[in-house]
Amino acid sequence: MRPLFARYPSLTDVLPCAEFADLPTPVAALGNDGRGWIKRDDLTHPVYGGNKIRKLEFIIGEWRQQQVREVITFGATGTNAGLATALACQQEGIPCRVLLFDQPVSATVRANLQAMQQLGARLDYCGSLFQTALRYYLHPLRLQRGRYFLFAGCANPAATFAYVNAAFELKAQIDDGVLPEPVEIVVPVGSSSTLAGLTLGCRLAGLKTAVIGVRVAPSHLGLIPACTPATVFSQIRTAHAFLNRHIHGGLSFPAPRPILLDDYYGPGYGESTPEALSAIGLFAEQHGIKLEQTYSGKAAACFIDRMRNSAGPVLFWNTFNSRPAGNLPTAAVRYPLSPPLARLLDA
Repeated sequence: MRPLFARYPSLTDVLPCAEFADLPTPVAALGNDGRGWIKRDDLTHPVYGGNKIRKLEFIIGEWRQQQVREVITFGATGTNAGLATALACQQEGIPCRVLLFDQPVSATVRANLQAMQQLGARLDYCGSLFQTALRYYLHPLRLQRGRYFLFAGCANPAATFAYVNAAFELKAQIDDGVLPEPVEIVVPVGSSSTLAGLTLGCRLAGLKTAVIGVRVAPSHLGLIPACTPATVFSQIRTAHAFLNRHIHGGLSFPAPRPILLDDYYGPGYGESTPEALSAIGLFAEQHGIKLEQTYSGKAAACFIDRMRNSAGPVLFWNTFNSRPAGNLPTAAVRYPLSPPLARLLDA
């Protein structure tokens, strides 16, 4: 049983969970002085890890409950969420369609694009982020029953509870003496449900730890807020209200406010920074842990700064997959890539 349900048994009837992930993920010290720690969510699944796999536990639960016949999501050309969703759909026997927008090309982007095709996802190239979001919201399949539209980053109300559960998992590891209670947790923030869940979950679990979100995605899409303290707080508030309705006696505290830093974003989505590249190199050389420039590298740069200036232990929550791509299954049917995506692989 996941620790969230052990703490609140009444939620088992209202929060379907597929137990898709390999949990709990391990925690390890970074160095010998006890100041730096890492939560290995890169190992959430034996085939493909990362934070999206945690979220998909609760999302797959909804698919089964709603008898979903196709999943439609969107993301950048190298989307980790799209890859994780394609894996989940492949294992559930559900067709997967991913709408894709441009991002700077890297080895990770190419590998993820190939992996999504290998898993049998249908990949629709849409161009810009704005065009992709518009196509997602106005998609004609929304009028058909059995279609499940999953927001970018596997972010929806169900996904928030995956990281509420993760906070209880961490609390159990602290209680078991695996690590001291961190002063801070540092985590990258794109679609916001990881930060929302950890912020609310730490408060529920009785941890005094501050959760520090590092923004790695655009704050706005035009005039529309996309990754801001307000958008994160909206997710927290939604989950808080749900718990108030379904936990006996409700909650004794108001919805907590998130902490979201803009300092490490750099020139744009998917574009690296000198600090991120330095952090990626340090993690690889000193700890044998692979990070990337879009999400985890920027959060790692923040973690290094916070650890150097903190009076107590700081935990880096690694959300990036570390499993080799060769472990992924191959679908019986693979859709051909459109010319723009094929050129990306050949570049």
